[in-house]
Amino acid sequence: MKEHNRLRIERLTARYARRIEAARAPAEADFLREFDELRERLLRPPMEELAAELRKAGHAPRIVIDEGHDTPSIELALGLREAKATRNVVGFCVIRWSGYPLQILAYLEVNPTPFDLERFASAADIGADRVEQLLVDAVEQIMVCNAP
Repeated sequence: MKEHNRLRIERLTARYARRIEAARAPAEADFLREFDELRERLLRPPMEELAAELRKAGHAPRIVIDEGHDTPSIELALGLREAKATRNVVGFCVIRWSGYPLQILAYLEVNPTPFDLERFASAADIGADRVEQLLVDAVEQIMVCNAP
């Protein structure tokens, strides 16, 4: 084979291998490790801040780990006094749906129907501003659903 063609094939196969690798879904263990890091670094702190505000208003919120419908998960259970609904939570979990790659699901649940807020392809796609806005919007929705 001529040298220029060999070099061309070498570059083509290297580029092809990079594209295949970039398109490959992350290994489940890596994805779950990233979620655990995200949960502690980015999800729990604003949930704790919101819980503190709810406590000031006389509610009994709590942060719940791995008790959601899918795990791993983290949920802020609002603990609203005199709430009509029995399950008032906003949370994030890893979802495993057949035929789809692992995803992180942001959701809220007001008895009994859960509502998906957003899906994220990876932990890197979730920023602090988005987490805070999702949590505040979800708390508002849950309170509206429980208001007399």
